[in-house]
Amino acid sequence: MSNEQIRERLLRELTADQSKAVQSDKRRVLVVAGAGSGKTEVMARRIAWWVGVKNIPKENIVAFTFTEKAAEEMKFRVRYWTGEITQPGEDISLGGMYVGTIHGFCLAKLREFWPDIYHNYDILDEAARMALILRGFNNVLGLSGLRSALGPRTSQSETIEQFITAYDQLHEHNRFKVELPSEVPPYRLGPEERDWCRKARLLTPVGSESAAQAFAVSAARYYSYIRCRRFLDFSTCQTEFLFRLEEDAKLMESLKAQHIHLVVDEVQDINSVQLDIIQALTGEDGNLFAVGDHRQSIYGFRGAKVEIIGKLWNQFKGDPHSEVVDLQENFRSTPHIIEIANRWSDTISPAGGMTTPHMLHGKTDRRDTHPSHVALVNFIERNEEAAWIARAIRAIVPTEVEGARHDKRDGTYRGLALSDIAVLVRSSTDVRTYMEALEDAGIPSVVRAGPDLFSQPEVLFLVAALAISAGIDQFYGSPHNPKSLPNRIRSVLGCSPEPEPVLQESARLLRRSGLSLDREVEERLYFAAEALKARIVDGHVLDADYVSAFRTHKLREFLVNRRPLRRVFPQQIFHWLLSEAEVYRWDTCKGRSEAAMFHLGTLSSLVTGIETPGWTSVTDYKWQIIGLCQYGAEGGRTPEQPLIVKPDAVTISTIHTAKGLEFAAVFLVDVCANRFPSTYARRAVQVPLSGDIVHEIDIDGLSDNDNYDGERRLMYVALTRAERFLVISHSGTRRSRFIPELQDIVNASGGTVTDDAGKLLNEIRHAPLEHKREEQLSTSFSDLRYYLACPHDYYLRKVLGFSPTIDQAFGYGRGIHNLLRVVHSNPVYWAELAKDRAKLEAEIKLMIESGLFYLRYTTGEPAENMRHKGVRIVADYIQHFADELRELTFEPEKEFETLVEYEYGDGGALISGAIDIVRRDEPPRVTLIDFKSGDLESDTHKQLDEDEIKLQLGIYAVAAKKELQYEPDKGLVRYLDADRSKGEKHELVVPLDSQSIEDAKRIVVNTAMAVRDRKFKCGPLKPGRTGEERCKKCDFIGICGMDAALKYKKQS
Repeated sequence: MSNEQIRERLLRELTADQSKAVQSDKRRVLVVAGAGSGKTEVMARRIAWWVGVKNIPKENIVAFTFTEKAAEEMKFRVRYWTGEITQPGEDISLGGMYVGTIHGFCLAKLREFWPDIYHNYDILDEAARMALILRGFNNVLGLSGLRSALGPRTSQSETIEQFITAYDQLHEHNRFKVELPSEVPPYRLGPEERDWCRKARLLTPVGSESAAQAFAVSAARYYSYIRCRRFLDFSTCQTEFLFRLEEDAKLMESLKAQHIHLVVDEVQDINSVQLDIIQALTGEDGNLFAVGDHRQSIYGFRGAKVEIIGKLWNQFKGDPHSEVVDLQENFRSTPHIIEIANRWSDTISPAGGMTTPHMLHGKTDRRDTHPSHVALVNFIERNEEAAWIARAIRAIVPTEVEGARHDKRDGTYRGLALSDIAVLVRSSTDVRTYMEALEDAGIPSVVRAGPDLFSQPEVLFLVAALAISAGIDQFYGSPHNPKSLPNRIRSVLGCSPEPEPVLQESARLLRRSGLSLDREVEERLYFAAEALKARIVDGHVLDADYVSAFRTHKLREFLVNRRPLRRVFPQQIFHWLLSEAEVYRWDTCKGRSEAAMFHLGTLSSLVTGIETPGWTSVTDYKWQIIGLCQYGAEGGRTPEQPLIVKPDAVTISTIHTAKGLEFAAVFLVDVCANRFPSTYARRAVQVPLSGDIVHEIDIDGLSDNDNYDGERRLMYVALTRAERFLVISHSGTRRSRFIPELQDIVNASGGTVTDDAGKLLNEIRHAPLEHKREEQLSTSFSDLRYYLACPHDYYLRKVLGFSPTIDQAFGYGRGIHNLLRVVHSNPVYWAELAKDRAKLEAEIKLMIESGLFYLRYTTGEPAENMRHKGVRIVADYIQHFADELRELTFEPEKEFETLVEYEYGDGGALISGAIDIVRRDEPPRVTLIDFKSGDLESDTHKQLDEDEIKLQLGIYAVAAKKELQYEPDKGLVRYLDADRSKGEKHELVVPLDSQSIEDAKRIVVNTAMAVRDRKFKCGPLKPGRTGEERCKKCDFIGICGMDAALKYKKQS
């Protein structure tokens, strides 16, 4: 294809400004992209332009997105456009290109450049971090000293909040310097770990006041503690990468020589350390394509600096090697909505003096059909407002088969579904009013709004049971914080913040909402929680007759087991309680039941978070549940991006969570005094720091300014989520300071301002209801195999978010793979060691001591047994395959992402994974090797049947051909713990001919399309690996409501 043809294709159907951005010959481009302006398309075509027109190697291109979901969309778009400019049969893969978050990039590069240190590290998410901090609060972290220094009235949660804020801001301004002990972080849990952490010292001057000094002690210990546990949190992984990079001058020079071409999305919400990373990658003469919108900068409270985009705007305006391009066309919204957003943007102070033209209407066939479809309405009371919204939603979606008419991309029309509608709130603390109104009207909703998860009665019901099981007699939290769990309980349930009344009142609300919950079930759940408390907290062994009434066999076994308890598994306990609560009755129902299961699935994910830091001892369990309650109530949130398949329900969301999303109909509610703008927006943030550092890291910048610009930008984001219907509502006698401005703006923009809601949403035309389908699916073989075995397992696991229990052997299989990665990275060395078993084992033990075989979830004798077994298995492998190691070369842990397209070209499935070993026989001819570690509990892949193994290797072969440019000859599955002397199968040969590969692609496509079409109401499709009923070993048997599961439970 000629260069001119490539240019023509990449600029096809673009606006003049989009075309200008895509083909700019400047080294540095800032694209100020208004809402709905097609920025993802522009970024994808810009990358394809670099590849096709400028011949930039793919491995020299990096694209930073704000979320993983945005990265997935970007990957699909880039693949599409590289395919459009590539001859048939040639490589259209992403190659070595990175597309993802900055945090993900930093962790990936730490693992790539310094594998001996970081290969075993994981990201510590917010829930897991809270659990880890609570676990070490009084002991290893010494945070009790900080609490004392902050004053006698400072609560534990306030201490943690101040600690985390200060710690993160030091990292996000690249001001965190620490001195660690010279020894390698210990790999055993316990005293060795504590002693090592206590030797760490913070070098950053954080002030001389007592609180600052106490913070310095705890900050150094926290950093060393996560290093011991082989974690990095989101802020630490960025500074860790920069620190290592700055220490390695040779590597820094090689990065500069690579001439990285960098795309940065959402540049208005980056922070100082992220700007440092961008500058480190691009240098003085690098290529930068930054995209953002200062009007949509809404994360200042986390440390994002809108001033950065203003700084870039001013720099690029005055630089001959740079330019600024404004994308004005909005292809999302109707003209009235665009006009309202434009007028509102004029009330926002420009960042760094930026001047940005108004948005223009870009989608000509998306017109306003009636002035009452875009409105500002006042109500006397909030309950009246919520009830009307429920009626309004029913006007838009009156039945299950029709909805308001809305234009599609192809120019035809469809009827809107409930999942096309969003109720947006400024703060999650007032969501309950609107959810109850929808419940009363029979309209299902899912709360994806920040931490209001803990205002849902089904969540409080199970949280109360968990609290009882942990011996918690009261929920604690700040009386001044509306998000604290006690305040949520009083607001939602109207009872005292104690677990027993919370369980009773939440059960009453659940029955009122129509969910199946007998009083007998409520009582059984309470007694199950009390029995768990007796066993875990009091150390009692219960009588078999006493526990016979419980439904769950493993719970009964646990309660009567006489062996001393050393540890517990919170997720397992949560599953037992779910089973006793008979939530399986909600599983196969739609509407409110599906929403309840979605919320409980999210709670399950949070429970996994508190387990993530590692082993939960009997005494830890109470603190883990306290941490779950504190984090869940004040910071826990449901997934911020769309699920693989949206539940058929209205979305209730905070505006922050809705960023990046769009809805055909938006109800922006509760725009009232003190709520929007929030009274907390301008409140000074308290941190345990003093002196110059407070100003150097701009703590004042975490609060809003006098014009409430942060809140105004948040309003702008809310307005621009809407495609066709937009209703802004408020209630009460005290008006928000924003309402007078909004009244003038809505009137001037052709909308309706009224106190009479009956005048709104007139003349709605309807069409047959049709769900908006996600045409692409990002998944992995591991996920697909769940669907192939049981579609409902996939639904519970991947759509609703339920997590399986963590076994103490978790990490064993990964440890074996880590050791074999090192072996195949230097095969000749290990082949020579194979001649001397003692030396060989000694070298393997050294790798284990360096942390490559790290076991977070077990300690003591079981952990030592696993390590000894690991040494034996790896040594046996090296000796058996010594000749192969000596004679051939290998590529260990070859990660990939490959696109398998649907047959009719309407999307595809992006499959990710990692091939354990690519054995380079006679390149491009290779053999793909997959290891099975031999521990059934820790390595679920061991449980694959041969058909699943063939599919797994077939998918790997697709990736090897498309992404790695290899010709895989065959696949080998090596069972590492097989006893050859007993004739056990130690290797399985899998042919990878063209038919096998096509079969694998066909299975992937059919499965992806079934997921897209929500085909989940189906039980097991085949028996287990050894022929037993699959339900027998299902992770979710206690909560599954499918007929097969009910039948199995009745029989057993």
